[in-house]
Amino acid sequence: MHKLFYLLTALGVVGCSYFSPNYTKPQINVPNKWNSHTSGTESSVESLPYLAWWQQFHDPTLNRYIESGLNNNMKMQVAKANLEAAQGQLMTAKLNWLPFVSLFGGTINGSSQNSFAPIGNLGAIANSGSFFAILPAYTLNVFTNYTLQKQAGYNLEAAKNAELSVRLAVIGQVSAAYFSLLAQQQMVEQYKQLNATLEELVSITQALNKRGLTNGVSVEELRSKQQLINGQVALALHNLQLANNALRLLINGVPGDSVLNNKFSQINPLQIIPGNLPVSVLASRPDVLQAEAQLKAANEGISVASSALLPSINLNYFYAQGSGQQTFNNPVPDVGVGNSNTQSYYAAYANWTIAPNVFGQIDTSHALFKSALANYKYVVNSALHEVDNALSANNGWNNKMAADNLALAQLESVVQTKKAMHQRGLIPYGMVLMAQAEQQLLALDLTQTKLQQMISLVNLYQSLGGGYQYSSESSNKSKVIQ
Repeated sequence: MHKLFYLLTALGVVGCSYFSPNYTKPQINVPNKWNSHTSGTESSVESLPYLAWWQQFHDPTLNRYIESGLNNNMKMQVAKANLEAAQGQLMTAKLNWLPFVSLFGGTINGSSQNSFAPIGNLGAIANSGSFFAILPAYTLNVFTNYTLQKQAGYNLEAAKNAELSVRLAVIGQVSAAYFSLLAQQQMVEQYKQLNATLEELVSITQALNKRGLTNGVSVEELRSKQQLINGQVALALHNLQLANNALRLLINGVPGDSVLNNKFSQINPLQIIPGNLPVSVLASRPDVLQAEAQLKAANEGISVASSALLPSINLNYFYAQGSGQQTFNNPVPDVGVGNSNTQSYYAAYANWTIAPNVFGQIDTSHALFKSALANYKYVVNSALHEVDNALSANNGWNNKMAADNLALAQLESVVQTKKAMHQRGLIPYGMVLMAQAEQQLLALDLTQTKLQQMISLVNLYQSLGGGYQYSSESSNKSKVIQ
């Protein structure tokens, strides 16, 4: 039996080298640098996934929302369950190396010939009696078990990176929703201030008209603008509620008011951006790592399908004992044991069966590998474009924000000048209010620009793969912000 075992093991090893295709990482053209430039600093690929970039804003409320999202987001729960399933599949593959044991027991009556599969022919029964039997069996295809375990390991690696991808997305989504909520809150206040300015301007214009005077602006025109602003206030309130609900959903909270202890005006959008090169980003992004793990699993799938072309090892040991007058006939194979109330035997043999559908399964595995290869190349190329687009967007919004700030500063200077002229009696107060309304409109545009700037910053960090490996002691506690 030992010689047979060694022979089949050697055959399995030879089969592993013959049927198992070697995995070679696909060659993909990766640029040396990004087309879009950033004012960031170089950071190592090891540090970026652990970088809690949102903590640069020094906002404890934002930090708590991200912690709550990582602990309570339902997509995170789904990803964790998928990871547990992958761990179970790997455990199943490892347990395939262990033999299994069958236990039999019962009673037999009569004097006729009896048989009981898989025990075999039990013989002529003279009297009623009971029996029990133990059948340890070991059926092993070394190559199948080896490749199934490797494939399960790669699937587990893919599941781990899938969970990390969800973590990365949750961090970005929570941050974007939080900044949107602060911005919408500020815009509601700004629209109300603008509406109050227009209301005051309408009152002054009406008073001038009653006196037969005019400031060049009709009451109807001002009322029309005021109605437009009222519509914008209603829309801003709606957007405020949407942002609030989005944030609550991301932390798995029921609809309600979110806790806000900060003002959007106090958020500094100018942060240091890590200047990682393309090759380092691809080495750290979890979606790229997931796609490569899936490619490796598909490569092993070819080996799993091919393993059906190799023989299996079968090792069996049979032991049975009966009570009463019954006897056992020797089951096949006959090992020369006489009829008695106790018998045992062992068998060791190779089983080589090749089903025609194996070749179809091999072809299917090759096709699945091609699909995984195409998906890997697509994910890599998409990641490169995503980062470059995010860099460009962030640079664009930073430049627009700088230009808007200059324009607002100039308009604020105009308002101050007109206030001074009014105090000297050089211009009417209505002209001051008109300049103030223009300033408030520009301030609203600046808030919207800043929000887009903040979202571009969030998208940039997400595309770079920043922060998904972050963990803290508080992240181990499931706590929803109320």
